Amino acid sequence: MPEWGVALIGVFVGFLLNEVVSFLKRYCQLSTYLKALNDELEANKFQIRQKREIAEKILEALEKGHFLPGKSVQFASLAYSNYMADLVPKLSPIERDNVRHIYGNLLAVDEIMSSLEESFRTDHQAGVMENVSEAYKGKVRDIITNYDVISHLIDSYLKGQPEDIYHRNQENA
Repeated sequence: MPEWGVALIGVFVGFLLNEVVSFLKRYCQLSTYLKALNDELEANKFQIRQKREIAEKILEALEKGHFLPGKSVQFASLAYSNYMADLVPKLSPIERDNVRHIYGNLLAVDEIMSSLEESFRTDHQAGVMENVSEAYKGKVRDIITNYDVISHLIDSYLKGQPEDIYHRNQENA
């Protein structure tokens, strides 16, 4: 075999090995990202318990005619923010729906809870409605229900049985 043939085979083998190594690195990286996302969801599930207790205490305070602030440490979303775009090809459409829905709700509930006290005081002072406490009791009950739904979705997702929340499978039926 001529020297140029050996060189050509060497270049081809080098290229092939580089592609295999790149693929394996990418696969390992995506697995690491997925583990980080799942760990973050697990931590948020445990944090939901604490935030639910805070919401229940706010509800109890409202029942007694008082208001208890609802500020707490926000849900973790670093893995979701940093890795979700890379994980899209690794997750099924239903898994992606669940993760996006879970995080969308976590962020929304955090925002509502952190502004609840200021909103309550503003509404109470402005006299926007006849019974502000009753309206906020309903709002806090909705938050508690939302925590329960999010917790259930996280459990289902982490068990590998994500719910078809947007009814994708009905389109195919």
